[in-house]
Amino acid sequence: MLSLAVVLLLAQAASNPAASTPAPGAQGEWDLRRDLPRLPAQVKQLLPLLKQLNPKEWIAKGASEIYLQQWESVQKEVGYLEQSAQTLERQPERLTLALETFFRLQAIETRMGNLVEAVRKYQNPALADLLQSLTAEHLSVKVGLQQYVAEVAAQREAEWKVMESEAQRCRTQLTAPTPRKTP
Repeated sequence: MLSLAVVLLLAQAASNPAASTPAPGAQGEWDLRRDLPRLPAQVKQLLPLLKQLNPKEWIAKGASEIYLQQWESVQKEVGYLEQSAQTLERQPERLTLALETFFRLQAIETRMGNLVEAVRKYQNPALADLLQSLTAEHLSVKVGLQQYVAEVAAQREAEWKVMESEAQRCRTQLTAPTPRKTP
């Protein structure tokens, strides 16, 4: 009986996405829907510049081979971010998608930071500045996404607390002794 009550509460929460969207705040769902489509387009602007990089020449000049791996990785990560952002755009209530998009964006920024330094040292400082400015452009979307993830997580935590409280109330009712009827 107890597990049935918990299952029913979880099913009700899962079947009602309107109830699970975060409360209006600094970065509500509508802000995310407005800002998220910009993200893949901004990150895609990096691809033509990334194609201009030549990490094999850097290695010949004494750079670490890790730059080649990071260069290949960041190009793949741009494609993964685009897919992740499009999926999140369709299902903004899914915390896992918001986290995936955020982590992919963060991975691109980290790898680009390393590549920018290598470009500055081994290839062309002006190109490094351009890469750095393009990477910084999507910072506002990242900050908004971070706020949105925090809001969704807080909302889910509040929902879980209510479900746990209700489950405890049900357990108490189910395990309470029934009064005996006296003849």
